[in-house]
Amino acid sequence: MAVCLSFLVKPTELIREQPYIVHNIEMTQQAYGLDRFLLRQFPAETTVDATDPANNQLTLQNIRLWDVKALQDTLRQIQEIRTYYDFPDIDIDRYEIDGSMREVMLAARELNVEKLPRAAATGSTKKLIYTHGYGITMNPVNGLYGRSRPALLLSNMPVQSTTSGLSVTRPEIYFGEMTNTDVYVKTRQQEFNYPQGESNNLLLTKATGGIELGGLLRRILIAFDRGDLAKLPFSDDVNAQSRLLMRRTVRERVAALAPFLTFDQDPYIVLGDDGRLSWFWMRSRNRIPIPYSTHYFVDGQSINYMRNSVKAVVDAYDGTTTLYVFDNQDQFGGLSRHLPRPFQDAVGDAGRAAQARALPGTAA
Repeated sequence: MAVCLSFLVKPTELIREQPYIVHNIEMTQQAYGLDRFLLRQFPAETTVDATDPANNQLTLQNIRLWDVKALQDTLRQIQEIRTYYDFPDIDIDRYEIDGSMREVMLAARELNVEKLPRAAATGSTKKLIYTHGYGITMNPVNGLYGRSRPALLLSNMPVQSTTSGLSVTRPEIYFGEMTNTDVYVKTRQQEFNYPQGESNNLLLTKATGGIELGGLLRRILIAFDRGDLAKLPFSDDVNAQSRLLMRRTVRERVAALAPFLTFDQDPYIVLGDDGRLSWFWMRSRNRIPIPYSTHYFVDGQSINYMRNSVKAVVDAYDGTTTLYVFDNQDQFGGLSRHLPRPFQDAVGDAGRAAQARALPGTAA
């Protein structure tokens, strides 16, 4: 957000006579970290080495050539595999590949139940069999295969990797950006996992997320809550150990846990060191206005300050949601240290996975 720097200079004698102006200046300096910075000299490079490609390979290897829209259209042609999959978004992040940090583009292959064939689009089928998306694609921001295709590091179903150190051990996406319907897992029906030639790979999930259906009274309460009084909670396809997965979009899930926080507009997919997929969503908007900052209207709200102090992490497989606090100086960050789970301090052992992705790429 823009800041009027003329107000950040040392107050004059006239301003010192008006304490509220001094307070506003100090508040703005603190908000933007201008009360704790060091002066350092960075000599300009004036020799030919400054433009020598051999001395600037790290920069050149990470210049983005792929346009997000063009890549999204290309992936839909070559990686959707079936018409009922979709790539709703392209995320940009950084990963260590072959010993060097590379900027890459990732896309989650989510299931779009609205595109299922008519024969498979019944209510029970969509909630018992077609329950999840599958896998991701990953490519360098400037990698090309031939003239028009991305050089994919991760692709296909099952997920294939072209480089050591990158693997997806849990590719199923039960929670994502498009997963806006309830589903039942651990039922007597095998779930569709991914297409495999002329046949299908089926799955009996081991996920422990969601709500266990249990006995009759519990099922009646679930049926009332989900508006499904005459169908699946009482179906022969489910049993006491079956589970209902609800609030499956990242936005809805995080909002249910922390409605008092305001987050950025776009969650992004992350591949962990253990091969699991997670969604990261960063808190960005501050409801408290900061003096001398320009106001912008976002989603009908006027904001003038953004601070990335809390990161929500949602496991794409079981929906486990944790809120990591990265900045205890933020208005909410200090309070969150006294709150129970799902808030955790990113500095501790529990925050190591989040710390590994604490420096987001261009998109974030």
